[in-house]
Amino acid sequence: MITTQQTSTQQKIIHYFEGAGLDYYYWDQAFNMHFGYYKAGMNPFNRPSLLNQMNQEVVNRLQLHQYFEPKVLDLGCGLGAASRYMAEENPEAQFLGFTITPWQVDFGNELSREQNFSDRVLLYQSDYADLPIADESAEAAFAMESACYARGRNKEDFIQELYRVLKPGGRFVINDGFRKHSGPLPRWLDKAYQKNLDCWALTELADVHAFVKMLRKVGFQNIKVEDTSWRVAPSFAHIPFVSLRFYLDIWRKGDLKNLDQERKNNVLAPIRGMLMGLSRRHFGYYIISGEK
Repeated sequence: MITTQQTSTQQKIIHYFEGAGLDYYYWDQAFNMHFGYYKAGMNPFNRPSLLNQMNQEVVNRLQLHQYFEPKVLDLGCGLGAASRYMAEENPEAQFLGFTITPWQVDFGNELSREQNFSDRVLLYQSDYADLPIADESAEAAFAMESACYARGRNKEDFIQELYRVLKPGGRFVINDGFRKHSGPLPRWLDKAYQKNLDCWALTELADVHAFVKMLRKVGFQNIKVEDTSWRVAPSFAHIPFVSLRFYLDIWRKGDLKNLDQERKNNVLAPIRGMLMGLSRRHFGYYIISGEK
């Protein structure tokens, strides 16, 4: 049953992404809407390669090679950039993306058509905690910095639905920011945290321990938890420069006075997020994987 509060929260998320969605082009021209992953030997100044490496790290952990023509679910898919990347090297796989934002569905499917992926990367409007697909119908699923939008500190609704739709032996990968505990934060940090929740239309980040406990409770096995905070740090360092470029471009176009709050929030939140990322006692970035 969908409550009035859930509906209000979803409308806030939709409003945010409809207002600020195109601005992610400043972050990545392919519309990857997540942070990158750094490996030794990579150029830390090449942001697209860092972002695509995160896509690669996720698909590596999905282990799609073990399935025949796998169906892969992209939960909270944004514009489907990660799925298109994965489809490039997995021609036998079909990717189904789900987002509650109608604009992302329309524009994401248009991008898939332009890049000749429309037969294998399809986006749908749906809540990922109530998917329009049958039980045990997918071999794999991933959520890239989107599980944070689910309800609660353990994201129970999201995890239960993830378990329902995966086939036995199916794998999942979740990469996201997490709280390391549910206790009180220092006052200055809590202020930054609460402001970021509002800017990004979030209710709360998951507690990593509660999240993993819920994964185990519903029945997931072979769960691997990787703290990759330092791996994503180089891409975090790009935030001030991307923000400055955004504001300079808007200023040159004469649109600075007309900049709405969603677009301002989309720029300011990552800067505050850097403060949260430096607070290693309280926050971390994790890649969590496992199987049913």
